[in-house]
Amino acid sequence: MNYEEIVNRFLTRYKLILGVKEEVKVKIRRYSTRTAFVDLRSKIIYINRHLLDLGEDVIEYLLLHELLHIKLREKHHTTQFYAILHFFIPEEKVNEIKEKIIKKLIEINRNNKR
Repeated sequence: MNYEEIVNRFLTRYKLILGVKEEVKVKIRRYSTRTAFVDLRSKIIYINRHLLDLGEDVIEYLLLHELLHIKLREKHHTTQFYAILHFFIPEEKVNEIKEKIIKKLIEINRNNKR
C-alpha cells in the first residue's frame, strides 16, 4: 500500500471541502502512545506510522481529525468539532476506528516491553 498517495488524496480532498487554504504538511513518525497530532503554528500533522496498516478508514479519520483542528483554529474538541467530524464519518464508525487504534497501540506497547 502506498501510504503517501493515500495521505495526499485525503489531505487534498478534506482541505478543499473544509476550505483550509494554508499549506499543510504531513509527517509520518513512529510513536508508542500517540495516534496523530497537529502543530497549529506550523500546520504540520504528525501521524503514527504504526497505524497506517490499519486501513484507509483510519488514515482518513486521523487526517480529517487533525485538519479540523487547523480549520477551527482550536486545539480542543468542541461541539462544533464533533458535529463536523460526524458529518463526514458517522459516530459509530469513529468509535470502531478508535477501537482499532487502541488495540494497535496496546499491541505495540506489549511488543516493546518484551
